Amino acid sequence: MALGCVALLVLTVGGGVTYLVLRGMGGEDPTAAPTTTTEEEPTAELETGLSTDPAESDFEVVSPIDTPPGDADHLRGILANNPLTTGSLPDITSCELPETPVDPSDEELQAVLDASGQCLSRVWAAASSDRGLTWDAPAVQVYTYPDVPSSSCEADSFQEDYPRVCNLDPAIYWPTGFGIGAEVTDAELVPGAYLWDLSYVYMNPVMWNSSVGVYYVTLMDQVEDDPELADETWRRYILQSLCLSSAATMQLPTAVQPQPELREQLTDASNWTVDESSGPIEPSSRAHWIEAGFESGGDLGACNTWIAPAEQVA
Repeated sequence: MALGCVALLVLTVGGGVTYLVLRGMGGEDPTAAPTTTTEEEPTAELETGLSTDPAESDFEVVSPIDTPPGDADHLRGILANNPLTTGSLPDITSCELPETPVDPSDEELQAVLDASGQCLSRVWAAASSDRGLTWDAPAVQVYTYPDVPSSSCEADSFQEDYPRVCNLDPAIYWPTGFGIGAEVTDAELVPGAYLWDLSYVYMNPVMWNSSVGVYYVTLMDQVEDDPELADETWRRYILQSLCLSSAATMQLPTAVQPQPELREQLTDASNWTVDESSGPIEPSSRAHWIEAGFESGGDLGACNTWIAPAEQVA
């Protein structure tokens, strides 16, 4: 399960709006946090009684090329109790997005993504600094597939239907025509829709910079022989990312947040579908955690899927 790319599946619903069912992070990516190995035997079951007391956390910042020690229970405990599960995201009072039409030009798309990235980077730069974590803001580059830009990522790892995150650049390469923002038909919703799109993609560099992603990859290595447990672990990680990304957009000024109409659609389970390609997530679970993020007030604990009951991460 590599951390370098984000795949999404398009779902058309009523009202002339196409929504994106986020499938998460998949595929082999040599420029992402590397797949790690361990000599520990995988455990058959993860514990459920996990501490969220920061004083009891075993989290340490680790290099993307290192393998964190511990068995699956230990790693699950760290994922449930680390700097991205406690405290709050900062309120950002200065942020503007340009007016962006339906079907923007490449220049207009680049402008709204650049502005969105600046806003989101303020959230995560402050949150990272508060927690003693590093933050290296990714640039966003719009391109038209198959004219793949030069980068640290292999050219054949780019795809038409989702952004390519190259953490070593660091950059997010954004194919034209991608995202909810590309599908909404109300120009007033377009900037906030692209902000929400980018906020989810931003979770890739957030997890990379914080090293939380390395703990997740290591845990996935340890539970890979138990498909049911691996799927549950994947769902918890993806749903946490959905929640955190939604929370981050609400820490920005009201004028640039995803508008209420868009938030209502995103939190309606009927607008989501189960992706059967890998690790399916129930529509109700997606809607639940997106709503939890929107309503969190920046509280990171509201997005702690690692301690949630199984039915909320189905």
